Amino acid sequence: MLIWRISVYNIYYQLEEITSKDSAKFIIVYGRRRVGKTELIEQFFKYQCVLKFEGIEIPKIDRRTYKQKQHYQINQCLNRLAYYLEDHSLTKVEVNTWTDFFHVLHQKAKITKKTVFYFEEVQWLSNYETDFFAELKPFWDDFWRHEKNLTLILCGSAPSFIVKQLLSDRALYGRVQEQFNLQPISLIEIKEYLKKGNKECMLAQLAVGGLIEYLKYLKGKNGNLLSQLCYNSFLPSSFFSVEQKKIFISSLSEHKYYNSIVEFLSKVKSATLQQISSAVKFSTQSGGSFTALLEDLEKCGFIEKYAPFHKDEQSKLSRYCIIDEYLQWYYKFIRPIQKEIDSGKFINNPIAAINKRSFETILGFSFERWCRKNAHIFAKILGFSGVDYKAGSYFNRNTEEHEKGFQIDLLYIIKGSKIIICEIKYYDGPIDLSVCDTIKKKVQLFQDAMPQYQNYTYETVLIATEGIKDHPKVQTTFDHIITFNEIFNDYYW
Repeated sequence: MLIWRISVYNIYYQLEEITSKDSAKFIIVYGRRRVGKTELIEQFFKYQCVLKFEGIEIPKIDRRTYKQKQHYQINQCLNRLAYYLEDHSLTKVEVNTWTDFFHVLHQKAKITKKTVFYFEEVQWLSNYETDFFAELKPFWDDFWRHEKNLTLILCGSAPSFIVKQLLSDRALYGRVQEQFNLQPISLIEIKEYLKKGNKECMLAQLAVGGLIEYLKYLKGKNGNLLSQLCYNSFLPSSFFSVEQKKIFISSLSEHKYYNSIVEFLSKVKSATLQQISSAVKFSTQSGGSFTALLEDLEKCGFIEKYAPFHKDEQSKLSRYCIIDEYLQWYYKFIRPIQKEIDSGKFINNPIAAINKRSFETILGFSFERWCRKNAHIFAKILGFSGVDYKAGSYFNRNTEEHEKGFQIDLLYIIKGSKIIICEIKYYDGPIDLSVCDTIKKKVQLFQDAMPQYQNYTYETVLIATEGIKDHPKVQTTFDHIITFNEIFNDYYW
């Protein structure tokens, strides 16, 4: 089922505008695995003649040469074409290159009505190489761009590969008329989909994120959301226990460092480039740059790079952290006990697999990252989204080395007037009033560290889950308190 999120509405309007033109269309759709690309395309073009050619995943252990793998993909496409055209003699046509296949497609597929040439999972079709795109180019330039009833769609689950090969200065550069990077659904849309309470919907967001395919496994009516999450994580061959193995194959070519980088970041709150490189023992002899590997993981939405608000992203202070919720869940709670899961240890009581203390700590870190990522929502709640402001984190070189170092996960600077410092807490139990002393200390340390803002006024914000708003000490300490009541208010989305 297609979820009608705001981003999909916008894409639909754009697709309607593009396809209404009396000319050929060339469209790119990309985004990480399970985000809903195929459903979007098939729903929109369901009343047109769609010829879909899908790349087949070839396992890493497959010993065939590149040419043999390419030949396999080409012949799979030829078999599909024979099926669509009900002409089985095509399966006997000899095709050795993509040029051969495109020639057969051009000759046999008569474009007399609205037709879609839809190439799905192009990273597998091309085996992460350039031949597919280079050989497609002359057919678009010489023939297909003149066919007013034709829509050419290339779709893939490897964002970094798509950006490099299709949206930069490569074979098809400048020919793509529209590109769509499909994103996961938002928190408010998760609530609409799951139809559960605020606390459970936030848990879903922090544990697996906004991918519909993941959320389906939390939607069951038997038991609460945490029970569903554990049931689908801690039983042998359960969905979340095996999903990680498929992610890197779908979204990235199989480079030995990708998995190592994410695994290392799962063990820390954040880390610098140098710390990550040292931890995974990166060798320049492996080819390419380490920065490029991190950029690939960023484009896939697996990790995030962020710098202190007063520095640019090239600063040596910049840090990386896991931003993909499911991968954090997997590496923290599934990977360490994979053998016990596979042995069936938790079949009778899946929720027993969770260490409650560790669980709450990780949810706290995830909530901080989510708040930073959605800083614009809190700007709306606080009433200054329409003015010139800057949002970000603050930390310095001493943050992890000395007591005087400190970190502010989210702050706002309203140009020329005000600093707003936020304290973020994910509570699932008694209120810890130390938060009041913590925010006072952070304000003082920030004022000492950044004297250029001495003429600004300061306000403090507590972003918490629930149950803390009515405590007198909290009310007198913070200028603003934001809880789930505000976060889940449709008005701010």
